[in-house]
Amino acid sequence: MSVNFTASSKSKDNPPLVSVVIPSYNQSGYIEKAINSVLSQDFVDIELLISDDASPDISWEVIQRIKDPRIRTFQQQKNIGPVGNLVFLIKESRSKYIALLNSDDFWLPGKLAKQVEIMESDSNLGACFTWADLVNESGDIISGAEAIWSDVFRQPNRSQGEWLNHFFFRGNCICHPSMLIQRKVYSQLGFYNPGFRQLPDFEMWIRIVKHYPIYVIQETLVGHLRTGVNTSAVNPENSARNLTELSEIFYNFFRNIPDDLFVAGFESHFRLKGVQWTSDRLHCEKLFLMLNAGFAEEAAKSAAIRSFYESFCNPEFEQMLLNEYSFSIFDYYQITGNSGFGYFYLHSILQNAPVLSKCSKGFGHIWRNCQIYKFYTKVKNRLMPWGFGSD
Repeated sequence: MSVNFTASSKSKDNPPLVSVVIPSYNQSGYIEKAINSVLSQDFVDIELLISDDASPDISWEVIQRIKDPRIRTFQQQKNIGPVGNLVFLIKESRSKYIALLNSDDFWLPGKLAKQVEIMESDSNLGACFTWADLVNESGDIISGAEAIWSDVFRQPNRSQGEWLNHFFFRGNCICHPSMLIQRKVYSQLGFYNPGFRQLPDFEMWIRIVKHYPIYVIQETLVGHLRTGVNTSAVNPENSARNLTELSEIFYNFFRNIPDDLFVAGFESHFRLKGVQWTSDRLHCEKLFLMLNAGFAEEAAKSAAIRSFYESFCNPEFEQMLLNEYSFSIFDYYQITGNSGFGYFYLHSILQNAPVLSKCSKGFGHIWRNCQIYKFYTKVKNRLMPWGFGSD
């Protein structure tokens, strides 16, 4: 790895307040605009860390041309992937707060100062975000078919329970490069999971709001690029991977969630009413919620089936389902015969479904390649927000 240390604005023992990290790969046409949008912010107590992930284009040359005492640059000799590159930069950062900018996105003036003011005024906040516009290669707000997604990042503020409810029933709606986060959040909750290609940020937001409130500045302060080739692009391969990753996210969605937060966010959807909540009853409610998630229903159902299998190892679980929920083992057999991996794989074979992408294995691909193709066509416009990940 090549490392270039431009003269640092602060010593190691006296770091700046904010570390801005830009993981870069093959974005020579956009990286200069991204860097300059950081350096031109009116909040200047920053360090800017840029890591080029062995780009085959001239990104590294472009990065090296920009001189500023706040910049530290790194060049990976082998490609370590978008999540690996981001985690590398977070570990190299030194500040109280960490802000992310993708190498093909840009910030608008005042973004960082407004977020720092919010975070410094409330030490309980885990992270602060802003609204964002979807833009094309020229930096203009998109129009045409994709414009229907332009409001996905214009979100109100919510309680932690309300955020979890929204994530569960509606999906991702937070723009990753709008983030300003306390570095202690990563120390407590861990870094992004590199197993997620499409949705590492979504999985992280779910983890965060289980432990911290977050705040959204309701002002557009980020330009988020949409092209046909970046990770956020809507295509068969990314959509298949989205669904596979969503099944894993649903499987872990309610793990490590405090009981009071779970009740606050989801009680209106519980099957039992007017009862005292016990850990066993709450566990059952989580499984039934996964069976009937509001979006990507079959991905959630696949996760629920997996969890039911684990729970049936306890004989008391089956009896509780029958006595309190009037749900028998035969009801469960009905679900496993009409949903999940086996069901969609069988229908994929029976329908002689064509191969739609090189991403040719896993639940997501099978779901896309059989009867669910009509589902994809029906809700194609809703698939895109799931894939707002790290480019």
